[in-house]
Amino acid sequence: MTAETINNSLDILEQINCDNSIESFNYIDYTPQSQSNLDQRGTPIQIDIHASDNYLIPSKSYLVIKGQLVRNNNSNPFGADDQITLVNNAMMYLFSEVSYRVGGTEMERITNPGQATSMLGYLSQPDDYNTSSALKSCWSKDTTVHADSNEFSPSVAAPVAGYTPSKNPQYNQGFATRRGLLMSADPRGSFSFIIPFDHMFGFADYNKVIHNVKHSLTLTRHSTDNLAIHKAHGVADGKINLTNITWKVPHITVETQIKMGLWNIIESKQTIPIAFPARTCESSIVPQTHSFSWRANVSSGIEKPRWIIVGFQTDKNISQEQNPAVFDNLNLTNAYVNLNGEKYPCYDTISNFALNDYSVLYETFDNFKKEFYGFNSFVGGTQVNFATFKTLFPIIVFDVRHQSEKIKTGVVDMQLNFKFNDVVPANTTAYSIIISDRQFKLKSDGKNLTMLTF
Repeated sequence: MTAETINNSLDILEQINCDNSIESFNYIDYTPQSQSNLDQRGTPIQIDIHASDNYLIPSKSYLVIKGQLVRNNNSNPFGADDQITLVNNAMMYLFSEVSYRVGGTEMERITNPGQATSMLGYLSQPDDYNTSSALKSCWSKDTTVHADSNEFSPSVAAPVAGYTPSKNPQYNQGFATRRGLLMSADPRGSFSFIIPFDHMFGFADYNKVIHNVKHSLTLTRHSTDNLAIHKAHGVADGKINLTNITWKVPHITVETQIKMGLWNIIESKQTIPIAFPARTCESSIVPQTHSFSWRANVSSGIEKPRWIIVGFQTDKNISQEQNPAVFDNLNLTNAYVNLNGEKYPCYDTISNFALNDYSVLYETFDNFKKEFYGFNSFVGGTQVNFATFKTLFPIIVFDVRHQSEKIKTGVVDMQLNFKFNDVVPANTTAYSIIISDRQFKLKSDGKNLTMLTF
């Protein structure tokens, strides 16, 4: 049976819809109790929003972080020719942990936020973001592992007619872009970056207003700035002096009739469900062997893993000459996950990076954005092309959304398994991001709201 349709251009009586439910939308600034202790390494920086008769949308909030990259020995700016800058996504590498609480209940706690948000960024952001607005967040991905902003190799002799400069194989476009921004400031090294809330937390997927509860954002300053700085050999060590951190959170004024409806929900003591894809990040030292099994922690009850993302790094956390924003393939030959004895994927994912045989791993990497965010592969692509997946961003993705009934109940036993063609080098660390279903509920007593777990 065929239903007749009418072209929209012929519907000349179509109603005009206007949304006046929100009368004002303003960002309000929240800061730590003091901006004078931002550089106390290893200490938490907490920003609180106390409960009030306001409607907030945390999912649209963002951080503004201001500071300066200076010499570690005397706090003076670097010279204009010094090969040093911030790493890609450096603001997240300044912190060892970030957490977010609502009404005193922890929504998410992310350890190693630098590696975690870098991996997710490479997976989810389109490449045109990298070359357009990303620099506002200190994001310009590396194109080599080197701290070198010289695009062409210096000539050893005076140029002659017909001379063609040779490309510098160590040139790093991302390093050059980030360095160029910092060196253009006066004084040199000064910066002001924006970090969107959804870059840090999966809770940003919950895009509803939240009313009359306390919000707390905690950023624990890392014990060292080495992870946030990348420099060439022979350049003096740097440090980062932070001058200001501000959390900008939207406050909205609701149209009177809509506001009455929201109040009726609270006064009638209805339960407000909150669900979002929570992120947790773990790390583990990888032993010097050909195989590695890692039992990861998963919360019991209704929180079930849906995606598992893994990256390896060797010698990325010792000095500022190393770059923790890139990853290593370790000549990985096989990778799979066991969830309560069920294998994901059910077949062996065999790879050989030396033979450029890693297309299946790249396919799962490339599919993440399409499956998780619903992005079409023809809209922007990903940050990582096939070649740089091998050399810079070999991030392993496990899709474990579709689980048997015996896994959907009870505690999940999760084991990550990897095999390598060569012995894993010393000082290698594995980082995993586990994205799971997480559910809470806001319970009303008729006036005040309390956050509870299901």
